[in-house]
Amino acid sequence: MRHSSWQSDQRYRRTVILIFLFLPLLVVLVLGGIVFAIGSLSRQNQLPTLARAEQTAIFPVSGTLENSSLDPGRIFDSSANFVSHLLYTGLVQLDSKQQVQPQLAQSFDLEKDGVTWTFHLKPHLRFSDGSPITAEDVIYSLDRSLKPDSRALYAPLSYGPAIKDAEKLRQGKLSTLIGESLFAPDKQTVKIVMSGPNRYFLSSLTTANSFVVSKQFLQKYGENWTTHLAEGGTSGPWKLARISNTAIRYLELVPNPNYYGQKPKLKKLLVPFYQNAQTLFRAYETNQIDIAPVPADKMPRAQQHYANQLVQVPGTTIAYYALNYFTKPLNNIKVRQALALAIDKDAIAHNVYAGTVIPTNHLIPTAIPGYDENVTGPAGVQSTKGDPAKARQLLDEGLREEGMTRDVFKQKNILLEVATGIPVDVTLKNEYTAIVNMWKKNLDISVPTFDAPTDKFARDINSAAKDTSGPGMWRYQWNSDFPDPRAALASQFGKDAPINNQNYGQNSGSNLSEQQQTQNLLQQADTVSNPTERHQLYQTIEQRLINDVAWIPLYQSTHTFLQKPCLQGLEKSAVDTIPPDDWSKIYLSEAEPCATRL
Repeated sequence: MRHSSWQSDQRYRRTVILIFLFLPLLVVLVLGGIVFAIGSLSRQNQLPTLARAEQTAIFPVSGTLENSSLDPGRIFDSSANFVSHLLYTGLVQLDSKQQVQPQLAQSFDLEKDGVTWTFHLKPHLRFSDGSPITAEDVIYSLDRSLKPDSRALYAPLSYGPAIKDAEKLRQGKLSTLIGESLFAPDKQTVKIVMSGPNRYFLSSLTTANSFVVSKQFLQKYGENWTTHLAEGGTSGPWKLARISNTAIRYLELVPNPNYYGQKPKLKKLLVPFYQNAQTLFRAYETNQIDIAPVPADKMPRAQQHYANQLVQVPGTTIAYYALNYFTKPLNNIKVRQALALAIDKDAIAHNVYAGTVIPTNHLIPTAIPGYDENVTGPAGVQSTKGDPAKARQLLDEGLREEGMTRDVFKQKNILLEVATGIPVDVTLKNEYTAIVNMWKKNLDISVPTFDAPTDKFARDINSAAKDTSGPGMWRYQWNSDFPDPRAALASQFGKDAPINNQNYGQNSGSNLSEQQQTQNLLQQADTVSNPTERHQLYQTIEQRLINDVAWIPLYQSTHTFLQKPCLQGLEKSAVDTIPPDDWSKIYLSEAEPCATRL
């Protein structure tokens, strides 16, 4: 779910809900001296001015500050994910190179049965209020996020499938996994029983849904426990000092004195909930902030004027177009391949996104282990420019097989549904307009579009699974929650996958049996213990999915931002959050240029 803090959508990464919409909005930045210039806000509603010597940084995020934004079990968007990584930690987490590292756990090992993991906690762990962190808190947190009444959207997609009987818990057949597959034999030891041998479990535990909260704190304050976080209850490198309810709402964080690791170098961190990348870019140009995302339309200017301050790192989000296999003639593999090959992804990346994204035929991002650079597009086409001649041939053949003509694409049930948001994301609108024009030019078909309100879009897409009345096509994007090919493939395309909204393997298409064979391979991949063999199997699965056009992948995201030299210690990484141990390296130096400071 990790939707992206450096390069992000407005909603959360691997989202069943709204991960799909926006360009890089969630960024990390440091504000020195001058506040954001937004409309005519009065000075008392602006963020405080800061002296560099105070080592106070401002890291804005995009989104709305709600109670659930501070609950790691209920994260729903990229801003909540970023905040969770500040306030909480888990048994294990990713470092900036996407390697699993111990956090609350001092050590861990897999027992001889091949399904039981034992974690030994570090000694003297404490929450921010000084109360002890015990194994009971750990299993309580894991169990809580998997319960259906927790409203946790993503735990059932990340570590949930790996844990024994988690599906029974989700279905209401069990009331808890504690004593079934989650055990705390003593205060320092956690035992977790998996549903079967697999290679992805540790990686899946790095997602924020698994982060540890205080059982005692939640039981004391109940549903509104996050409104009391200034009193304690967090386990990460930062603790909440207060929430400012000015026009720009922000969290004021200070280093957690009870944090078990190295303390942050910064003395204070302000996290305003923000939304406008264009405004951030203007603020950067006027030396009001030290770091800012580069909107696609500002990329030429960034390259011309700030080349030595421009940073670009491949991300882990894949933007794609989904085709509903229940909708004729999209159930025909040749029709789907035609729609995919009619798109010049290079042109989209260059003309619409000005090089801030990477055109791709892949479903697995480059930073994920097992990435296969030799994967081709549908029908063996290698280029991301597509193949218009091949596309037209395939469309003719597919429509003939279905007994249809090109006029079928004028029907409302095949329209392309998108959600550009309010205000309209002009770049996204330019993207889908360009694609519709390519379909018209290369295939001679007219595809109607519907720019839906975001809430309706979410309802439509979430209800499309196994529903013949769902939308025919939609634009979405997916961020791999943890560095494993399973995160990129299984939740979307596996048998009975929770977000298989395009109905892969559960339709009446002519190649249904081949789709179901691919789903069987996905199940098999969970049991392969040899890493090389497992990655090779996932590469085979990915190619089969691409050939079937399970999605039409359009581009892989990048984290593209400007950073002034005074901001030191930030790692350039595909990871879209800041690992807890990295805060001990981040500080404001005397280097120039830097933001204007009063």
